Amino acid sequence: MNKITLLGTGCPSPSHIRYGPSTLLEYDGLKFLFDLGSGVTQRLSQLDIKPSELDSVFITHIHSDHIVDLYQVYISGWHTGREEPFTIYGPKGISDHFETILKAYEKELLNRIKWEKRPNEKGLEYEVIEIEENLNVSKENISISSIDVDHYPVDPAYGYKITLNDSKTIVISGDTRYSDNLIHAAKGADILIHEVFIELAFNEKRMSEQTVKNIEDYHTSPEDVGKIAKEAEVKKLVLTHFVPPVFDEEDLRKRISEHFPGEIVIGSDLLSLEL
Repeated sequence: MNKITLLGTGCPSPSHIRYGPSTLLEYDGLKFLFDLGSGVTQRLSQLDIKPSELDSVFITHIHSDHIVDLYQVYISGWHTGREEPFTIYGPKGISDHFETILKAYEKELLNRIKWEKRPNEKGLEYEVIEIEENLNVSKENISISSIDVDHYPVDPAYGYKITLNDSKTIVISGDTRYSDNLIHAAKGADILIHEVFIELAFNEKRMSEQTVKNIEDYHTSPEDVGKIAKEAEVKKLVLTHFVPPVFDEEDLRKRISEHFPGEIVIGSDLLSLEL
């Protein structure tokens, strides 16, 4: 079945209900992963998908909650039989980041290679493609392009536009404030998968008032998510990357529907949408 699945819909706050942000596209036998939040391989396992089956991974930005399981997906892909190089697309800096992770595991991995004698050493090879001005990737009936979004001071940060058979369109926002670029890219999209910042309760032991202000500032409020979806005239709005991971779903739906009259889906881990 052709589908897109929300593997993880959470945020940096640990949650057993909402794992770290990650979205899986399955189409015409290909599998593409967008972001690699905490627990992504466990969610893949729940779908009976091996990491070795992934064709490429796409990273929106270099923030820990979106890339913490990058090495886990890489190494477990080798463990489960990947026979082709691991391919990563992402922002400038992701190559250095991945090389640093590999360096940290170098002795452990060399020991494992020597002792386990697995036949698929090619599966340990990798290719990292950093986005320069923009990214356009086409594989069979799938086209994927990058969208510059605004998550400053995290820069660059990207969303992704996925076009299937030159017709159906899915847009993944990544982390962003209200973004005109995103609205333009998502114009008329069949599905817009968008992050949302609901609230952050102040706790003086782990944050300052500036913490709350700054975190809210570089995400998108429910009201702005609704405005984005309306301006882009998307057919379906799917919410993910909830801050916080536990919230009043009906209140969230109400806040968004005041601005967007279309279909609103409150995402959950392992929710699949047929394409």
